[in-house]
Amino acid sequence: MWIPIKTTYHNELKIADFLTKEGLEWFIPMRYDAPDLAPQEVRIKAPLVPAIHNLLFIHHDYSAEWGQWLTQACQYPTFFFPKERTGKEKATITDREMQRFMQISNPDIAGTFFVTQELLKNKKNVWVQVTAGPLKGFQGKFIRYGKRHYVMLEITGISALMCVRYRDVQPIQIEET
Repeated sequence: MWIPIKTTYHNELKIADFLTKEGLEWFIPMRYDAPDLAPQEVRIKAPLVPAIHNLLFIHHDYSAEWGQWLTQACQYPTFFFPKERTGKEKATITDREMQRFMQISNPDIAGTFFVTQELLKNKKNVWVQVTAGPLKGFQGKFIRYGKRHYVMLEITGISALMCVRYRDVQPIQIEET
């Protein structure tokens, strides 16, 4: 299981260093910081920076004792996402969903960005499978946002949007749980 963790501004990399020292696996969606570089120069000259500030994911089973240990042992503030607004249970993400999120968050694939799920709440969507490009075989929700088409993956309040061409997707039937 993966646990989404929220922290204060620009502390995600410091917490990642702490987690590495503790021998814990973590993931932070990254992007190249290259607003003024040509596409062929981006991977050579641009540094990787967190794509979503204040958010990281830890590969660990959640328990109240472990959560308390983490908040006390880490010198930076950490906050767990609740599973429901009113509940005390914390949000977790399955390994399968996290692998899909990591795939769509790959910084080497241009055209991915992240938005809150609230922005996309009323958007019509249909399940598709990508048939071409770097995400070939990926399944997600197909939406139109702005003037472009995207494959969307929702995970704990965040939606990852990957820009795709309309002709590169095929509708599929998925049973949602």
